[in-house]
Amino acid sequence: MNESGKRDLKDVVSEVIVINPAQFVVRREASVVLCDTLGFRRVRFSQGTSGLPHQLACTMAHRGAMESVATLPSLILEDDLEIAGQSTTLPALPPDADIVYLSVSQFGCLPWTSENLALARHRALKGLTLTSVYNSDWLKVHSMSGGQAIMYVTTKGLDVWKQATLQAKRFGAPFDVFTAYAMKEVNVYAPHRPLFSESGVLQRDNLRDNDALFNQRLSYTSTPLKPFAAGDQTVVYFKRQKITVEAVALATDRLQWVVVEAVK
Repeated sequence: MNESGKRDLKDVVSEVIVINPAQFVVRREASVVLCDTLGFRRVRFSQGTSGLPHQLACTMAHRGAMESVATLPSLILEDDLEIAGQSTTLPALPPDADIVYLSVSQFGCLPWTSENLALARHRALKGLTLTSVYNSDWLKVHSMSGGQAIMYVTTKGLDVWKQATLQAKRFGAPFDVFTAYAMKEVNVYAPHRPLFSESGVLQRDNLRDNDALFNQRLSYTSTPLKPFAAGDQTVVYFKRQKITVEAVALATDRLQWVVVEAVK
């Protein structure tokens, strides 16, 4: 540990689990190179799930990886990642951290209420990631979908995310929507700048053939998150609706979105 309290990621995590079906050879090879470059000492692969609809396969793949966790902190990676910046050092973790996201997403969710389901269903919407400043090193995450690089710090965090996979399976919705809902139950953090982002060379050919969609997709995980404070508003769009939301404080360190107006 250096004077600022920062530690290299390899010295923080006890194990690394990469979700990768063995038939995805290029991604497996790239993941091996990534983990070797970062100096991870304990790395293994979780097979994932094939032959299922994409959302369910993703849910069950993450569930399988979580079930295989042996020691904490455990870092679960998807198999299409690269290092996002120049450094993989982490500041000292917030003392109450249950889960740390080392990748980011621009998509978040409205709270799970009947009114919000009528408005947006079980959907993550671009622009609804909700974070606030914890300190100069960390953001507190209140709503964010995405699961490319998740570090499970405590048993509580792991158990709550396991439960989210069961809810996702039950409702046939994405796993990361239900983890976004569950963020009110645990303490979730992310560094101000992500350590991992999706790799362009590892994306599917049909995405890489469309420059606009390809660049947009990569921006979702490479763009640092914008923090909010209580009272801040933003506007998102879904199904021809303009939805204005406001960040509202539930407690000293808890925010959630409240719909101010929805206009077609």
